[in-house]
Amino acid sequence: MKKTKLFFTAMFIGASIFPNTINFNISKQMTLTETEVTQRSVKIKCTEMSCDACKRSITKSINQLQGIKSLDIDLETKIITVIFDDEKTDEQSILNAVIGAGYEAEFIN
Repeated sequence: MKKTKLFFTAMFIGASIFPNTINFNISKQMTLTETEVTQRSVKIKCTEMSCDACKRSITKSINQLQGIKSLDIDLETKIITVIFDDEKTDEQSILNAVIGAGYEAEFIN
């Protein structure tokens, strides 16, 4: 608790001396926290995937969606893992992108 009180005291003292610098840092921290909260992940099983051409086709289709943060396609397990911003896209859109690329696919846990 003492560290928190000291931090806020220093922040308020600093705000009166350097108001623009303190306010900028606070808003920057809030933006990072909001971004982390909106990320979700989905796993999709695609048994028809078998080669690098399949991987490229699915990657191209999924990456056309907005909000895709990370995409991992494992050809051995035939699992697609996608991390996405749920304010810009959703799980069903990602599944539809895989299906739209010409593959049967389903959600897994």
